[in-house]
Amino acid sequence: MMAIALFVAIPAQAQFSWGIKGGLNLASNDFSDLKGMNKEQIMSTDSYTGFFIGPKAELRVPILGFGLEAAALYSQKGMSLGDNETFKQNSFLIPLNVKYAFGLGNFANIFIAAGPEFGFNMGETSKVVSNLFVGADGEAGGDIKAYVLEKSTLSINVGVGATLLNHLQVALNYNVPWGKTAEFQTISAEDIENVQSVDPDNMGDMTIGKFNDIKQSITNINGQYQNAMANIKAGTIQVSVAYLF
Repeated sequence: MMAIALFVAIPAQAQFSWGIKGGLNLASNDFSDLKGMNKEQIMSTDSYTGFFIGPKAELRVPILGFGLEAAALYSQKGMSLGDNETFKQNSFLIPLNVKYAFGLGNFANIFIAAGPEFGFNMGETSKVVSNLFVGADGEAGGDIKAYVLEKSTLSINVGVGATLLNHLQVALNYNVPWGKTAEFQTISAEDIENVQSVDPDNMGDMTIGKFNDIKQSITNINGQYQNAMANIKAGTIQVSVAYLF
C-alpha cells in the first residue's frame, strides 16, 4: 500500500517550469593524431570565448530531489587561427540533463546535473586558413590548409549550480566532446600540381569551394583523399544564468 501511495504521490508532486537560459562558452581546443606539425602551426591560441542563449524547460519532483532538464540553444564558439583570423562555429544545441537538488531552506537549493548534448552545426562548416594561396617563400604554389567541422556532434554535460528563490539559476558546466569536433586538412602543392585542371600559379583567392573541388579531383585521380593532419576536440566550460517562470 505504501508503494502504491508513493507511486500516486510522485506525479502529483511533479513541478513543471520553463524559462530563458544564456551564458558564455569558454572553448578549449585539444588536438590528436598530429601529422608532421605541432599545434602552434594550426591554431594561435587553444581557447575561444563565445555565447549561447535559448529556451529551457524543467520537470522536478521535490519529494525526491530529482528532475529533468531540456533546452534548445543557439550557440557560438570557435577557434583563433592567427593573423587576426577566426573560425566561428554556429550550432543548434539540445542538452538533456538529469538533475539532483538539495535544499538550503526556502531561499535556495544546490543542484548537480549530467546528461548528453546533441549539436548540429549551422551555416559554414569549413574554412580555408588563409585567403591567399602562397608557399613558405611567399610565392604562389604552397599547400592549402583548411578546417572542416563535423556536421553533428555528441557530448556529455557535467555541471553544478544553484537555484535562488525558485526562479533564478546560476550554473557552471563542463561539456566533454564524444569524438572529434573538427579536422585540420591540407592539400599539398604536389597534389595540386597533379590535378591538370588546376594552375598553382594562378589560383587567386582560395575559397572553401575551390578547396573542395581540388579534393574531389584528387579523389578522382587517386581513388581516395586522406590529408587530415589533425583531429580537434573542443571541450567547453559554460557559465550560465537562467530565469524560470
